[in-house]
Amino acid sequence: MITGEKVRLKTASPFARRLNLPNGAEGAVLCRYRLLRGAGAQRLDVQFGPELFVWGAPAEAFEPAASEKASS
Repeated sequence: MITGEKVRLKTASPFARRLNLPNGAEGAVLCRYRLLRGAGAQRLDVQFGPELFVWGAPAEAFEPAASEKASS
């Protein structure tokens, strides 16, 4: 996933239940980084709206949102 890419939480993700977002809610990746400690897991910062940000969420909790071209 890259900065600016549209993503959504996987429905099986614990974050989806915790944030109580509607199914299919899309956000934009603000930043992607890798932790130096542990297994070097990738993390994402994602904005879901003007006041809802998810900081440091595991990248595997997200999936790319369907592109606009695919839906037209």
